[in-house]
Amino acid sequence: MGNITGKVWGDTSVLIQNSNVELHKINVKAGFRCSEHKHEHKWNGFYVISGLLEIHVRKNDYDLIDVTTLRAGNFTAVRPGEFHWFQCIEDCVALELYYPEALSEDIVRRSVGGKTPVVITTPKPPQSPCIHVCQLDESGEKCVGCGRTLGEIAQAGQKVFLGDVPYEGYDK
Repeated sequence: MGNITGKVWGDTSVLIQNSNVELHKINVKAGFRCSEHKHEHKWNGFYVISGLLEIHVRKNDYDLIDVTTLRAGNFTAVRPGEFHWFQCIEDCVALELYYPEALSEDIVRRSVGGKTPVVITTPKPPQSPCIHVCQLDESGEKCVGCGRTLGEIAQAGQKVFLGDVPYEGYDK
């Protein structure tokens, strides 16, 4: 392992460094962040081993700062030319990877994402078996078709039958 370099946010040590890749182990203290910066020609990747780390990216092609929260086992990368910084939520150990721009850009955006509006749908009430002619149950209290009480039936102005005989024992 290379020399450990102290930073205001914690420390970093070089694990691998050659012309194609750099790999650093970083220890970041909770409540601290690195400077906002960009890499002109290198991708900057982050893999969290333990803790909780946020990666903030100021997108160049639209007015937005993306925030990606990484937990143990999560990875994300920032493309070259984008200003970014990391911010530590819980003490964190991570691997920081730098590699050259060798990947081609294949994404074309037509819009900017954001908060998805919440659409609340209420289920449609079940279709009533009501045929607008009520027939009371044996107790004489409820319609056997729609289940409404005599008072509810009266408010609706429906005809009520007790068996096959019209029932007039309620006030409309």
